[in-house]
Amino acid sequence: MPPASTSGRRLIVRNSVLNLAGQLIPMVVAVVTIPFIVRGLGPDGYGIFSIALVVLGYFSIFDLGLGRATVKFVAENTSPDRIHRVPELVWTSLALLAGLGIIGGAGTALFVPYAVTHLFKMPPSFFAEARGSLFILCASMPVMLLNNALSGVLQAAQRFDLVNVVKVPSSVLFYSVAVLVIPFGVRVQGIVLLLVLVRLVSGFACLALCFRVFPELSRNLRVSRASFKPLAVFGGWIMVSNITAPVFGYLERFMIASVLSVGMLTFYSAPYDLISKMLIVPASIVPSLFPYFSFHGSGSGESSEVSEVTSRTIQYLLLVLTPLVAAFIVFAQPLLRLWLGARFADLSTLPMQLVCLVFFLNAFAMIPFTSVQALGRPDLKAILDLFVLPVYAATLWFLMRHMGINGAALAKLIVTVVDLSCLYCFAARLKAFNLRHCLSGNLSRALLSSAVLLLIVFALQVFHIPWIASIPVVAIALLAYLLVFWTFVIDRRDRAAIVDMSRQFAALLWHRSRLLILQQKSAEPNLE
Repeated sequence: MPPASTSGRRLIVRNSVLNLAGQLIPMVVAVVTIPFIVRGLGPDGYGIFSIALVVLGYFSIFDLGLGRATVKFVAENTSPDRIHRVPELVWTSLALLAGLGIIGGAGTALFVPYAVTHLFKMPPSFFAEARGSLFILCASMPVMLLNNALSGVLQAAQRFDLVNVVKVPSSVLFYSVAVLVIPFGVRVQGIVLLLVLVRLVSGFACLALCFRVFPELSRNLRVSRASFKPLAVFGGWIMVSNITAPVFGYLERFMIASVLSVGMLTFYSAPYDLISKMLIVPASIVPSLFPYFSFHGSGSGESSEVSEVTSRTIQYLLLVLTPLVAAFIVFAQPLLRLWLGARFADLSTLPMQLVCLVFFLNAFAMIPFTSVQALGRPDLKAILDLFVLPVYAATLWFLMRHMGINGAALAKLIVTVVDLSCLYCFAARLKAFNLRHCLSGNLSRALLSSAVLLLIVFALQVFHIPWIASIPVVAIALLAYLLVFWTFVIDRRDRAAIVDMSRQFAALLWHRSRLLILQQKSAEPNLE
């Protein structure tokens, strides 16, 4: 059972730090390896690789929302008086997911030949490689669905330390495998096969850890009809969001590949993949928030706790993300020139800046999205997506026809603003967020400070200030932002906690450095 409010928030912070640490290393690996993958595979080859990753992300539609439902109901039943319900929930979900993965993979494979030859624009010499890669992914669908569900069981138990023990090596290998095998002549098809094998091994590791956390799982292998009903009802609406979410996430990539070209997709997807790493911060927090909100929405009646945690989460996301977004917008062009070359700097600067705003807003949309689902109303988001999706598709097509990849990024920004606004209205209706916090208190001051910093950044862009001349302006603005945030936004208790954590971290570094020095000194006689 989740602890009381104060200790529960500490648990959220602890898990968020674990998740963040578990994503930093893979992020660095991705940033370093993407240029080698682009050069090694070429624009068309990397475009096929990017499509393969899109298909891999789209597999979530075939779990019918059961993965998310499993996390919710396992989290609600972790108290001693209800722990006996966990095994039947988990095994029922896994059995259903295995069947759905087989059916979904077989059904998707039927459309692969048509997609390769008619849906995507690519040289005929790449047809065989694209078909082989997509067939491998279709065959791996059961593995992917079961892997995600087993990781969700550990998340429901708030064992994010174990989740990251498996996730970090798997994520690091996801990009580094390509760099390691490309010099030996391995192309996209071989790389995709290796990625599937990595996921298979990580799935077995998650299963072993689930047995460790819930010993009852190994003693009670039972599928239950009674467990199926709540999983199916809740998962049904989640399924709608799972279907539409990848469409919103990747529709512009498919349209760029079909309307423009697979090669042009590279100039959009490469900076997109870089900026998407910004979501590691909210993505580190949300997995811990979902089981916490699920507990408070399961009859405890503490909706005020959900609202308070939501506001504080937004506040600290602003502190972390606003300076990052400001720096990316101002220095997008020199960063692209240094990272991928002059042509990328010419074609990808504006899309990178717009996509940066997209992910900035998406980070804050993830919080009400989580609370709305955890409080038992996934239907609200699902119905919203069904109404917005056709409008987004039409807007995307129109803007892309007139503005190319710049129009694709602009359409993405427009739909993100709409989605963000509606989600906060839903959260306010469910009392998971108090809109008055935006007008008074610490959150209002955080919003005002962030708005001023972003206005300064936009002014630099509007007046075309050279990036070298922008450096001192941005530096001063960032220092002022951090000072205002520390003085007027963060309360006394949080300041004391931050100072205490900083001292502990410094003490740990000092202890580790002294231990390393002593070890080196003790090893010196042996070297002689």
